[in-house]
Amino acid sequence: MNDNIKIVMDVEDADITIELIDKLLELHNPIVSGRFKTLDNYYRGTHDILNRAIEDATKPNNKPVTNFCSYITDTLTGFFVGKPVSYTSINKNYLLQLEEIFKRNDEQAENHDLAHKASIKGQSFELVYVNEESEICFDALDTDSVVMVYDTTIKNKPCMAIRYYTVHDYLEDTDITKIDVYTKTNIYHYTKGEKVKLDSPENHYFKEVPIIEYANNRYRRGDFENIITLNDLYNKNEADISNDIEYFSNAYLVLENMSGTEGEDIAKLKQDRVILTSEGGKAYFLTKQLNDAVVNNHRNNLTEDIHKVSYVPDLSKEINSNVSGSALKTKMYTTSDIIVNKQSKFKKSIQTRIRLITNILNAKANNFVDSDIKINFHRNMPTGLYETADDVSKMSTAVSKRTLLTEIGIEDVDAEMKLIDDENNTMVDVDNLHTPPVADTNE
Repeated sequence: MNDNIKIVMDVEDADITIELIDKLLELHNPIVSGRFKTLDNYYRGTHDILNRAIEDATKPNNKPVTNFCSYITDTLTGFFVGKPVSYTSINKNYLLQLEEIFKRNDEQAENHDLAHKASIKGQSFELVYVNEESEICFDALDTDSVVMVYDTTIKNKPCMAIRYYTVHDYLEDTDITKIDVYTKTNIYHYTKGEKVKLDSPENHYFKEVPIIEYANNRYRRGDFENIITLNDLYNKNEADISNDIEYFSNAYLVLENMSGTEGEDIAKLKQDRVILTSEGGKAYFLTKQLNDAVVNNHRNNLTEDIHKVSYVPDLSKEINSNVSGSALKTKMYTTSDIIVNKQSKFKKSIQTRIRLITNILNAKANNFVDSDIKINFHRNMPTGLYETADDVSKMSTAVSKRTLLTEIGIEDVDAEMKLIDDENNTMVDVDNLHTPPVADTNE
């Protein structure tokens, strides 16, 4: 597979030319047609076993696919963002406006899409923009359609991004490629037909490149890239044993010392289901012995290696009702480490999203500071309820109630704190709690 590359160069608006755009797309195309296509195929279940060919067309050629790749991505994404990200701030007006924008853009689903795409291809991208109604919007982009360019500073900040996509003209039955180039201040719209031409430039007010990269890890690798070859071996194992079983089902009947048998005799044998052998004759099936133990051991070893290399446990085996919370934490330790790495990258990108939105809000006579928003992740990992309750109880004297509620995954902390206060302020007459009401004697 063509490895992903990080394009690092200093680009100003004046440096953007059609030649530069063509060169960057030229560098990107092999990644899309090679690595990205392979990763997408393996997630969808289009594995190499489906291309397996056997010279003898009369032999069985089963092509089963056991898709560990989709299992790994779906499981890790569920652990990571199965519980929504929550936000807190000392500036309630700022938080209210931000949450309204998040709600309008279905931020929870957006985060899941971005994490899912990044899990497959190692990175995903999001465009922040202002629509025709002057509403701030953000949407996940097709990973295959984005080329990011980073400057040469230590921070490697984005200095340019290209988004390209194909539009089909059904009347003319032709395809036209649209290219949008984003810089820190402008958007340049191009159309690529026989040659590339600039349609129109426009200004934006985000003060940064409004396309955000969500990296899955520092190497921008997908979660199942390292186990693709193991998955291929597993599929081959399944295919071989399926073929052997079919061979067994189609076993040959051997008629020993009965060379005079004719086709009519075989037909009568099938009809009567009786074999009359001559002296010294024998009838038996020629079968291939199946070594189930070796096959199963090989398959089990492959399964263990896949889960070990991907850091994703086999939930059907590892998780059951008899496992304590402490044991679960131990079994999920390596998975937790992967989630921590994902979280650090994802949090940085969400901070960029908030900063871009804040730049637009401040252009409307506000004076918000994006660092006032605190981002809280809540892992959707299996844990023991009693252990969690015990941890909360122990922490209650060391941290604030707000922090505790945030840590256990309460989305609307303010609403929860109000409910707690309302309950605490409700007067209950404990002495007369079980005393029946006195009947009204005036009735």
